[in-house]
Amino acid sequence: MNGSTATKPPSSSVGDYLKAIWEVGGSGAASTKDVADRLSVAGASVTNMFARLREMGLAEYERYQGASLTESGREEALRLVRRHRLIETFLLEHLGYAWQEVHEEAERLEHAVSDAFTERLAEFLGHPANDPHGDPIPAADGTL
Repeated sequence: MNGSTATKPPSSSVGDYLKAIWEVGGSGAASTKDVADRLSVAGASVTNMFARLREMGLAEYERYQGASLTESGREEALRLVRRHRLIETFLLEHLGYAWQEVHEEAERLEHAVSDAFTERLAEFLGHPANDPHGDPIPAADGTL
């Protein structure tokens, strides 16, 4: 997660699925239904994306067993979670956003900013350990 890789980051929809698998499945498998509910999408869309994530090497997936993240999938999910939680903190503490506004705005922004921006934002905020909701912000190295 050092940000120096030459590979292109996954698309925003791939990132959203990785985060959802991480959030609902933790270190285990996330069911199609749980991910569909989390992202407000059809189960068939989730099944298709699970297969795509498997092809990309980001998740392990067996039909009817759900999906779990590979190490690279977990790293990408935590990179996005870190970015999202830092952005939420910034919006609430420095831009005057209301509680009910920070999540959706952070969802949009997390796909638009670079790793370099994320690290500058962390520095600006004093490397907070938790976001405004009290959730831990992953460190730059992907640890919680």
